[in-house]
Amino acid sequence: MAWITVDQKLIGGKLRNFAKQSGISQNEAIGILIRLWLWGLDNAEESGRIIAAEHEDIEEAIRPGFLEVERSTISNIVDNLIKTGWIDKKGDSLYLHDWIDWRSFYTSYESKKAQHAERMRNYRAEKKKEQQAQPEPEEKPVEPKKAIRKEYAVGFEEFWKIYPRKVDKGNAYKKYQARLNDGYSEAELLTAATNYANQCKREKTEARFIKHPKTFLSDTMPFTDFLDHGQQTNIPEQQEPPGKRKNPFL
Repeated sequence: MAWITVDQKLIGGKLRNFAKQSGISQNEAIGILIRLWLWGLDNAEESGRIIAAEHEDIEEAIRPGFLEVERSTISNIVDNLIKTGWIDKKGDSLYLHDWIDWRSFYTSYESKKAQHAERMRNYRAEKKKEQQAQPEPEEKPVEPKKAIRKEYAVGFEEFWKIYPRKVDKGNAYKKYQARLNDGYSEAELLTAATNYANQCKREKTEARFIKHPKTFLSDTMPFTDFLDHGQQTNIPEQQEPPGKRKNPFL
């Protein structure tokens, strides 16, 4: 994207003279000049010299601004651009008059763009030097991940070995620990599991009807029904909250 600088100094006697000489309005004259300068950004040097341009090239540059206009009329307008000082003729070359002023904004942009590109090149070069100067980090051997094995108490493992339905060991262990904290011994919990297993075997209870171990050891303490007479610890029975009944088989 490119820009040209246009300000109020464009509207003056020089513009008026060009418009009168060409038989057009000042607004039309401004449009012709702006089109000429935009074309000049790609076709003129910074000095204003139009590269390898002749009279006909200028005509083609401004022609798109006219509809169904004879070539002689456009040629006359180019002559007037030269006569009124908007285009200078020096030897065999044509120059855009005061081109440095009209393209100053674009020149500033191009300069800043080039400076930014140079800064980025220098920055990347410095970063590359820093990276090359730094020693490469030693590669540490990757240690294989150790399998995490959950350890359970010996007493619970004995309970688990006896219990007739082995489901959800982790939660069963939590309930086992909770019952120990309630004051029941490992021996009592093992006895309850043994008696319950014997009953299931004797009655040929289907697996789906055997309590989950976490249910057997739950807060309602159904395991106490399978303690040997005289072994049961004297602990107050915990009542289940009203309106809440658990499935005894889960």
